[in-house]
Amino acid sequence: MKTIITTKRLSKTSRIFIYLLIPLLVPTAAPTSAQIISELVGQVSQTQYQNYHLTIENCGLGLYNPSYNQGYRNRDGWLGGGSLGNQEACQYLANEFSNMGLDVTIQGNYSNVVAELKGSLASNNIFIVGAHYDTYSSGERPGGDDNASGTAGVLEAARILSQYNFESTIRFIGFNAEEDWMKGSQDYVDSIAGENIVGMINLDMILRPAWDNDPTEPVDLDITTSNTAFCLDWADTFISAANTYAPSLYFDSDTPNTQYWYASDQAPFIEAGFAAFMVSENTAGEIWSGSNVYYHSSEDATDGLANDPFSPSGVTYDYIFATDIVRTTVATLALEAVVIPEPATFLLLGIGALLLRRRP
Repeated sequence: MKTIITTKRLSKTSRIFIYLLIPLLVPTAAPTSAQIISELVGQVSQTQYQNYHLTIENCGLGLYNPSYNQGYRNRDGWLGGGSLGNQEACQYLANEFSNMGLDVTIQGNYSNVVAELKGSLASNNIFIVGAHYDTYSSGERPGGDDNASGTAGVLEAARILSQYNFESTIRFIGFNAEEDWMKGSQDYVDSIAGENIVGMINLDMILRPAWDNDPTEPVDLDITTSNTAFCLDWADTFISAANTYAPSLYFDSDTPNTQYWYASDQAPFIEAGFAAFMVSENTAGEIWSGSNVYYHSSEDATDGLANDPFSPSGVTYDYIFATDIVRTTVATLALEAVVIPEPATFLLLGIGALLLRRRP
């Protein structure tokens, strides 16, 4: 016998509830992939990025945790530990990731901070975005650009992406001891033998794209990777996402650049056969040649010459540039890990069906 939907046998209160509920049950068109990605990208906040950046830069002063006050800003890391500022940064990253609902571990001999957003359908496929949180050498080394800038970018990407579900797994990593020639990232890669790392993005120095030694050079973005098809294809995926979701970013004409691809945390991944690249304000060769004269110095800070409009070059931190890089990172990971749209409100639909149902 056919089931007939009726409200005659319902109480007045139930009928009123049904009439209020029915408009909520009218089906609407599912959002397109482009709409979902645009939603994610639109949530990236320059203000939040700057807050993350300043907190990381100040590690060593005990502003986040007084127990780690060493009297100066420094995040030097080494085997089995690091400076008090390094430990403060490690704790800060772990707590921030944990507050986002991610699964967090302090991995290996170099205290890499690894946060995971497990995939719902293809969890064995893993995407990584990482940045090193340590700084160079001893003494006052705020590391505002190198590399609080990249680490803040990883945190901001995690803040957005952790609110959604994805088919594949995404890991957000703060690598330690990069300044000791990628000791932390090498230790991490050694620990994941057999895993399927589909693609790795390394954010390293993304805040100061203008040049100190040549004001005529354009403000552009560099992608560095090895000259292999799988790495170049992965880099092209990032460039394509930028063209769509952060069109104001201007890429160096030589991007992807394959020189000095081994000079940051993407190197151990590439050497292990994984697709990986570095996103940076300039190539390693350009930075070493003087495009950023405050690199590895005590002046690489928000309140230092690296961000002083009255410095000899007048070059300052470019937060708009860095935020666009985070937008592109979010878009790339959301597209490739495949964001899953939020399900329809099945609970309301079920309640309505129960109230409207009449037994034959």
